[in-house]
Amino acid sequence: MVNKSILWIFPLITQIIFSLFLPFFSGFNLNELTIGFGYVALLATLPAFVFALFCYSKRLHQRNILQITIFSGGLMFLYTLILFSIYLAIEAPQEPISIWEHSLAVFFYALMFALPSSVYAMVILRLFLPKAIISQKAEK
Repeated sequence: MVNKSILWIFPLITQIIFSLFLPFFSGFNLNELTIGFGYVALLATLPAFVFALFCYSKRLHQRNILQITIFSGGLMFLYTLILFSIYLAIEAPQEPISIWEHSLAVFFYALMFALPSSVYAMVILRLFLPKAIISQKAEK
């Protein structure tokens, strides 16, 4: 059985790892770093929690590599697709672009977030999942 601690350990590690890269993107500005923590929580930690919840409910183990990869990448792709679409609908781009370019940009941003997310889940999450499913007879 998957340990319940995965529900807080995997998102916490995600928040820490992604937050370590914030100074490189915000130019060491403290005000931008605090805003960056919110973006990390929204773009990385929340999907990590949802995925850990999925792994816990489906009782995945380390050998479910294909399910981990596909679901993590798919979840992040859909999540980013929806989130960036809402973000770009609320805040207009600085330069006017056509709907075709807008759609391609959102699609490629979603791919850009989905592929590393699946690799990250494959490497990090597998460390916390059990090695094999224990049969129900052995648990009794």
